[in-house]
Amino acid sequence: MDKRATKKTRTPFVYGITNDQCVWSRAGVVKPMKCINAFDCLDCSFDRGVQSNFEAKQAQAGNMRKAHITPRMRMLSSQLKCRHMLSGRVDYKMCAHNYNCVKCPYDKMIEDTGYMPGIKQPVCDQASGFNVPRDHYFHFGHTWARVEYGGRVRVGIDDFALRLLGPQDEIKLPRLGKTVFQGQHQATLKRDQNEAATLSPVDGKVVAVNYKVKRKAQMANDSPYYGGWLMVIEPTDLRKNLKNLFFGIESLAWMDDEATRLNTLLSEETGYQMVATGGEAIKDIYRMVPGIGWDRLVEEFLG
Repeated sequence: MDKRATKKTRTPFVYGITNDQCVWSRAGVVKPMKCINAFDCLDCSFDRGVQSNFEAKQAQAGNMRKAHITPRMRMLSSQLKCRHMLSGRVDYKMCAHNYNCVKCPYDKMIEDTGYMPGIKQPVCDQASGFNVPRDHYFHFGHTWARVEYGGRVRVGIDDFALRLLGPQDEIKLPRLGKTVFQGQHQATLKRDQNEAATLSPVDGKVVAVNYKVKRKAQMANDSPYYGGWLMVIEPTDLRKNLKNLFFGIESLAWMDDEATRLNTLLSEETGYQMVATGGEAIKDIYRMVPGIGWDRLVEEFLG
């Protein structure tokens, strides 16, 4: 598989959401359809269209007593379930602002805190001894992206890269507000006198960083897909970016290919045959096979 191969256009898969139906669909306003914008309703052209139509019908009803309002619109105006309730993000909340979410303090609180109830450590499959979490996207430079509710993207380094280079002395993260671009530098791994630049899986602005990883880089190795995440990005071109990432079964196939490339490289350069122990690859390949060199490993697999 070409590690830079472009994938098909896809609707963002939102991690941790069990119902992927558009909130307007769940409210009964439109026919059943999936969310196309990762539940980022405030930046959704379809949402704006529905809102405009709803407001126009309300205005018409106010000016013309006999104006026709469909049963679906009447149901929506009587129930006014919060969009976060319709999406399943919160158990119960009624709308108090007639779906004008921009002016809603509850909506602002939810968005600012990145609230995600019951988020759990991802389930991982294994590919040639390396852990590959389900419902995550992967960049060929061995960084991962997880689309979360509201369209933000949590980013980290995958299990392959962290086992390849071993435990780090420091992981240098970008400052808040910094703009990153897909395939360009986002964070730096440091070990001894060595450094390795990692590549961002998406375009966007950094809105949060994992300060625990800044204080203790080992967290990334211990829990690359949960406690060891690096940053959260507000994407600027998410659906276009996703076309260039691996997802689902293609992630497993790609990881198998990468493990094969690594085994071939180690065997040809040093005669070392990497064998997974207990179903998992060794945790510090760089240290175990010093003859291959840090720079070669970084060049081959991270960039």
